[in-house]
Amino acid sequence: MADTSRFTPSTLVRHIPGIVFIILVAIPYLAIMQSPRKAEVPVSGKTETLMVISPHRREVRQEYDRGFGSWMRRTHNRNVRIEWLDVGGTSKILKDLESRYAKTPDKPGVDMLFGGGVDPYLTARDQGWLERVALSADILAAIPATCGGSPVYDRDLRWFGVALSGFGIVYNKQMLTRLGVAEPRSWSDLGKPELFTWIASGDPRSSGSVHMCYEIILQTMGFENGWSLITRICANVRRFGEGGSIAPNEVAAGEAAAGMAIDQYAQTVIDINGRDNLSFILPDGATTIGADAIAVLRNAPSRELAELFLNYVLSEDGQRLLYTTQGVNGQEHSLRRLPVRKALYAGSDAPAARPYDNPGGFIYNGKTGSARRKVLADLIGVYLIDSHKELAYAWGSIIKSGMDEKRVQVLCKVPLSEKELLALSAEWKDPRKRLMRMTSWAEQAGKRYREASR
Repeated sequence: MADTSRFTPSTLVRHIPGIVFIILVAIPYLAIMQSPRKAEVPVSGKTETLMVISPHRREVRQEYDRGFGSWMRRTHNRNVRIEWLDVGGTSKILKDLESRYAKTPDKPGVDMLFGGGVDPYLTARDQGWLERVALSADILAAIPATCGGSPVYDRDLRWFGVALSGFGIVYNKQMLTRLGVAEPRSWSDLGKPELFTWIASGDPRSSGSVHMCYEIILQTMGFENGWSLITRICANVRRFGEGGSIAPNEVAAGEAAAGMAIDQYAQTVIDINGRDNLSFILPDGATTIGADAIAVLRNAPSRELAELFLNYVLSEDGQRLLYTTQGVNGQEHSLRRLPVRKALYAGSDAPAARPYDNPGGFIYNGKTGSARRKVLADLIGVYLIDSHKELAYAWGSIIKSGMDEKRVQVLCKVPLSEKELLALSAEWKDPRKRLMRMTSWAEQAGKRYREASR
């Protein structure tokens, strides 16, 4: 016989928020199941497969698989499917591609790279992994060459922006009120001692969007001041997750008060939890609107199909998929993304944001960001993430003792100059030298944090 002695009215009350959350999350999916949708009849013949390596989340993959399949049946009378290769974030993707082209340069076994911002594409282009694709003049005419000073597609036509993304701060209003901290308006606000253990962040070594946030801070504030702030932000981090969605999810759950995020991840949790409690801002004059790109890889096994997919994602159909609401025209997920086709912002169903109207606070230097990407990711990883326990202990000690400025300077001093960091890019191709340098950094970080703790 079941034991019901523990079930009381108070038990039910305590579980009401969880029950309500489950119901709210389930409603859109129930609506999709109940809404009539005309099934598409596959055309005769074999099903072709497009191999795409991508860091995109599951919902994005499902929508492009559905949308491209429907478009190909309708416009080309062909059955196609996308096989998504998931090896992790952008850093791991670049390592995977490097391995493929080193082993079998004529047969990489993958057709396209899709997602991850722009920096990985600059690296891939320099490595000779990207094919030039001569898109029609009509498609290029519909897409501005730049947005806020940043390129939307490669001038040599080796990569093309599909969506536009903003990088900013997602925060929980209720948690900030409890902590007595004002709502953030700048990156510097994330480094406040009042937010110790209340900041969320992904790992820039595995997430391109998180890495972009750190790079933006360095470029807008200058390398030394930027590193000082990044140190304080990382010291405030509760724990580091691997992906770019970790910060919005922890902020939404109330486990963190604020964090750095790309707009699409922030908007997803805001739509689920409501604007009364969550918000997202782009730091004024200190962020950029960047493109999320796509490219055809060199020696792609299905080159013709890859070019068709590229044409689809930049067509009006493929671009509308980015912002169409769940349940409309067969859309199963609301992706909450901004298209690169400028004319689409004039539509009644267009996103409220107008990225092409935003003059931008500064011009992001993609060449610098790409050149030092690997070294910077490892520097942040070794100094501030792998040594996070010691960093947080030192920061907590400094806060507790009244924020002595000399100790703060010891903690936050930049480990090497910007010029020295960039010079290490060539050295990073040698695994032995890279390991030796990272080991030295780990020792330096430990010594620094012990000194700052005293």
